[in-house]
Amino acid sequence: MKQIKGILFDAGDTLVRPKAGEWFPKQHFVDAFRARRVTDANMDRFEDALDVGLRYLNEHHALAVTEEAERDQFHTAYRLILRALGISDPTEELVADILRPFEEDVGMEPFPDTVRVLQWLQRAGLRLGVVSDNWPSLDRRFRTMGLRGYFDAFVISALVGSSKPCERIYRAAVEEIGIPPEGLVFVDDRPVNVEAAEKLGMKGIVISRYGKVPNTDLPVISDLDGLIAIVIPETATQNATE
Repeated sequence: MKQIKGILFDAGDTLVRPKAGEWFPKQHFVDAFRARRVTDANMDRFEDALDVGLRYLNEHHALAVTEEAERDQFHTAYRLILRALGISDPTEELVADILRPFEEDVGMEPFPDTVRVLQWLQRAGLRLGVVSDNWPSLDRRFRTMGLRGYFDAFVISALVGSSKPCERIYRAAVEEIGIPPEGLVFVDDRPVNVEAAEKLGMKGIVISRYGKVPNTDLPVISDLDGLIAIVIPETATQNATE
């Protein structure tokens, strides 16, 4: 294996987590319904209704090349969710109330170890990148959290027109970071995404932040300190033999 020169990270549930404990908080809906005196929502259907909205977003997010287009997609998705909850004609005010907490805040925060480990890796001379199935606003949100400056490459699926585990998005990240796959480590919370990176020649590592051990033969870490324990000894050994 060639010397490790860079690390590519997934974003959500790898580097950052949702502030509200979930990416699409049910409580945002409950609060908006209470404020607007909506009483006909069937919250027993919430998970199924959320799936309707997520399917729409997954099918259309590659068309969201600007934050304005992203915002329109989320408004449509939330209207679909509300209809699936039994609200046949949701008002724009109701949709806006539900989306406001996410639009006015970044909605996410770094894990406690993220900044410290990114700083450590940067000082070790490694180039860092993000490869995320996400929308254009992720770049702005990372800047707001003070994270964007750590990354030499920042690849968002909506802008590439391809999502993990498709090869195209990995190729885009390799080109942007400027390191051949054999010199890269890829870290993601989904084993299928890590397996795809390994097929291209990267070293794959699965991160499991919430205690559930995935069924995989790949290396698994529970936090980014585990990444240091894997990457740095290998890098040091390779440097000593060259």
